[in-house]
Amino acid sequence: MKIVIFGAGKFYHENKGKIPSEIEIAAILDNNPKLQGRYIDSHPIVSVDKVGRFFYDKIVLMSASEDEMKCQLINLGVEKDSIWYWERFISEMKHGVFKSYCGSVDSAKVYGKNILILSTDLDYNGGTIAAVYAAKVLQELGNRVILAAPKGDKTFIREVTDSGLDITVCPALPYIGREEIFWIEQFDFVLVNVFQMAPCVYEISKIKPIMWWIHEFSELYEKMLNRYQEYIDKEKMKHINIYTVSSIAKRNFNRYFPNKKTVNLSYGIPDQSTESNFSPQKEELIFAIIGTVCARKAQEIFVKAVELLYLEEKQNVQFWIVGFIGNDEYSNQIRKLASKMEEVKIVGSLTRSEIFEVYKAIDVVVCPSLEDPLPIVATEGMMYGRTCIVSDATGTSQYIRSGENGLICKAGDITDLCDKMRWVIHNQEKLPIIGREARQIYEEHFSLKQFGKRLEEAVKNTQYDWKR
Repeated sequence: MKIVIFGAGKFYHENKGKIPSEIEIAAILDNNPKLQGRYIDSHPIVSVDKVGRFFYDKIVLMSASEDEMKCQLINLGVEKDSIWYWERFISEMKHGVFKSYCGSVDSAKVYGKNILILSTDLDYNGGTIAAVYAAKVLQELGNRVILAAPKGDKTFIREVTDSGLDITVCPALPYIGREEIFWIEQFDFVLVNVFQMAPCVYEISKIKPIMWWIHEFSELYEKMLNRYQEYIDKEKMKHINIYTVSSIAKRNFNRYFPNKKTVNLSYGIPDQSTESNFSPQKEELIFAIIGTVCARKAQEIFVKAVELLYLEEKQNVQFWIVGFIGNDEYSNQIRKLASKMEEVKIVGSLTRSEIFEVYKAIDVVVCPSLEDPLPIVATEGMMYGRTCIVSDATGTSQYIRSGENGLICKAGDITDLCDKMRWVIHNQEKLPIIGREARQIYEEHFSLKQFGKRLEEAVKNTQYDWKR
């Protein structure tokens, strides 16, 4: 295959080693006049308007500005089908590659269906964790379950396989070719997890009953629809059962697919708590915001709300920021804000088992997200009987009666979050009562037993609809 690369910057230098040696690079396009006329790795760098001078099979986009680059090429007359995102290029190079990680499944307990769950990268994000718990539930119902993804964090994979689940890493995903179709043929049923897996949904629906489980926040759709335009045909979706994790996830999906019926399917999580976890006996009160540091998760709102509290209110109180923190501008801003207050502690990334220890240590889970369809951290907090403060832009808020089984703050409102934390500080004696009520939400809506019933019904309905 002969390709033209668009982008000679940081992305190219970080990823050029992944380009197979048999790929011929005709040229590298770049908009930077200072680079044009030079050579990188023996390849000429030319301006984008000279793309017509070269013979190529595909143009591969290698930059964070890939959507703008694609539009630029199309405006120059390049056919859409000739343009590949980097993700697509790498996938095409990996068709037929599978790597299995085996759990400890007792074959004597397998008497049901062969079920495949396809998801995005296996790491500590809410959508992936929900898929893991779905796999556990289906396995406990007597099915043989494989959880597959394009790649995964080694520690996360080890934790999941140690819990008894089988994992397959299939780097071609979310794109599928003949090799992946041949592999999928062995399964009776396929659950595709999250909207980002869109490229494989329609092709699988031709050969197997398939349900598509949607979790996504609104901001993601525009980018994904632009990237996967050729794969998301509203007519092709007729025979695909769509399930959404919450009313927010449903609203976001139906904004772009208004005539497609969706059914609510909230996830479930295993019960990790014990009665002794419900009322930590300690001198300090601990609030924690848990999740990857990013603008949508609103760690900035959290830290600035802490800043508004009076000094005497922060006596014997700690505020933890738990989760991956990068080196981007937003993360560095959080570090700067947190460094000004000794009671704010950046904990950083933790494994799942370490996260569970955090829940035991803290008193209040804070989830002030600007949007979050159904944050798993709030569900886990309720499972541990913790008081949760969630924003009105989370799917969790529909289960909460503020002041009774949790608290609700206005999304993006620093003062309102401060007021809710202040109320907690001055009403600590009420936390055990609120925690018990929060635990009730978990038992009624998010236990694996309840989730198992909903998921089993969804599988049956999807199989019935597909046969019709």
